Order: sequence, then structure tokens, then C-alpha cells
Amino acid sequence: MRAIVKTFFAVALGCASVATPAAARELVRVAWVKALVSGPLMIAKEKGYFNQADLDVEFELAGTAANLMPMLATNRLQVLEGGLQANIFGAIAQNLPIVIASDRASEPTGHYLLIRPELRGVVKGVADLKGRTIAAGATGSVFYYEMDRLLNSAGLSLKDVEMKTVGITQLGAGFRNGAIDAGIAYTPFTHLLPAQNLAAQLLAIDTVIKRITTAVTMINTDWARQKPDVARRFFVALSRGVRDFCQGYHHGSNRAEVQDILARTGVVDDPELFKYFWGSRRASGEVDVESVVDVYDWFAREGAVARGLPVEKLVDNSFVRAANAELGPFVVENAADRTPGCE
Repeated sequence: MRAIVKTFFAVALGCASVATPAAARELVRVAWVKALVSGPLMIAKEKGYFNQADLDVEFELAGTAANLMPMLATNRLQVLEGGLQANIFGAIAQNLPIVIASDRASEPTGHYLLIRPELRGVVKGVADLKGRTIAAGATGSVFYYEMDRLLNSAGLSLKDVEMKTVGITQLGAGFRNGAIDAGIAYTPFTHLLPAQNLAAQLLAIDTVIKRITTAVTMINTDWARQKPDVARRFFVALSRGVRDFCQGYHHGSNRAEVQDILARTGVVDDPELFKYFWGSRRASGEVDVESVVDVYDWFAREGAVARGLPVEKLVDNSFVRAANAELGPFVVENAADRTPGCE
């Protein structure tokens, strides 16, 4: 009888052990604006880096980061990747729990100034844009900063041209019907529009503006403070994805694998686009503070945001620095590759 009782309790305990659910993974909600430089998020997802960090990461594709800033501020999102815009600085100026925590897109950006094909030979440089109509995306976008910096290089400013809000997908129509003379574009439009004879490349933005950051990764600081280990694990996993992305960028042995992930997850719609330009983001993930501050100062001078925000309110590189300390130095596998960026 005692043996039967012991067996019963052993089986019962064994069943109870099996029935006990495993500890739930920590949920992290991430929104991202579609661009090749968001590839590391999908790489970390597909290669299991988030799972290995015991994270359940939910992704939301955003049309623009500006629309989701309220969700980030209220912790309905913990991470948001998108363009460097005035509304980011505006949110921080309102003491909302937001900070820039990682680089997402930096030089070389692949941004080009395009002109109408009919203006080849007429508009030979930035100075020839005086009095012309220029598209630069939504007001408050980093494109306005870029355009003003370009014009400054020729002794001009935004006051010397007519700025028009035209979405990137509408640039071709704007050039075709003569509504705009020039516009800033990014990959793949920098190559697709000229290929369709809807535009001509005038110059690469990076040839005039050095050390520019055009997109960033933002986080909710309340979340990071309340769950520091979760934030640490997230950035370690993301950093692993960034490193894989950068190895592919530099034509490493994983390039085909990375391209397959980016195509399969919808980061890139057409694999043919890989022939053109890979966006660059810093392998270290560190934000170029000087570049971000310069963009912020420009928006402040334009009256778009409040002045006087301290650097530490804008950028916090501690998360990526901790990830790099844990992962060790990044070394480009293909040392013979001389492609600038992603280092």
C-alpha cells in the first residue's frame, strides 16, 4: 500500500510539474518605418536573437514615426525607429519619456538631390536652384534641414526657393507635370526615378553635408528605467542584428542570407534593389551626438522646437555601449571591402 501511495504522489508531482507554464517572455512592442536600414530588426527576429534574449517582440509597420510618437510617449510602444524629425525634439521638450538611444541611418545616407530631366545643363549646381520650386517631404522632416544646408553651401537659404510638401512616392508625378524643379529623395527612388527618366541626379547629399544622421531608434525611458534588464537584452539582440546587417553590407559571407531575410520579411519589396544602394547604420549603434545636436539646433533656430535642451535629454548612448561591451568589438569580416559606412 505504501508503495502504491508513493507512486501516486510521484506521478501527481510529475504531472503538476509538466502542467506548470513556463515563465512568460517579456513583451516589447516595436514600430518601424519601412526602409532598408530597418533590416537589423528583421534579422534579429528571423535569426532568433530576440527569442534567445527571452523577449517576445511585436512589430508594427508605420507610415511615419511622427504618427506614433504619442504611443511611444505613453508606453504603448517601447521602441520606435524612424526619421530624425522636429516632433522628436518637440516631444522631449515637453518632458515626455522619450530619448534617442541608437543610430538607425547615418552617412553615407544615399540621399540625392534630383532635378527634372529637362533641367540637365541648366541647373548645374546648388546655386542654380535660386527661385525654383523644391520638394523636401513633410515640414519638420530632416529633409528641410538637408535642403537648407545644401543651399547654405551656395550662399542661399530656404528663403531663396519655394518649398513644397510632396511625398516621396509623388516625386515622379511632380517632376513629370512640372510642379517641382528639384527634390530630395532616398533609395530606391534615387535610382528608380532616373531609370524611368522622371528625374536626374544632381548630387549626393553626403558630398556637401558631412556626418549626418537622418534616422534614429527611440525608446520610452519609463520602460527602460522600470525594466532595465529587458532594455539591456533588447539592445544586445538588436546589436547582433546590426552586426549581421553590416557584415552583409560589406559583402561578407552572409550577404545572400541577409538579402534573403530582407526580401522575405518585406523590408525590400524587389530584390533587384540590392543592386543600387544599401543604407548605412553604424555597426556600434552609437548616435553621432554632434550631428543630432546640429539638426536640433537648426529646428530650434527655425522656431519649430524650444531652445536650450541639454544633450543628455536628447541622446542616451548607454544602451548600445553596454551591448557592445557584452558582444565585444565589431570586426568587418571582409577586410578587403572598402565600401564606406556601417563601421
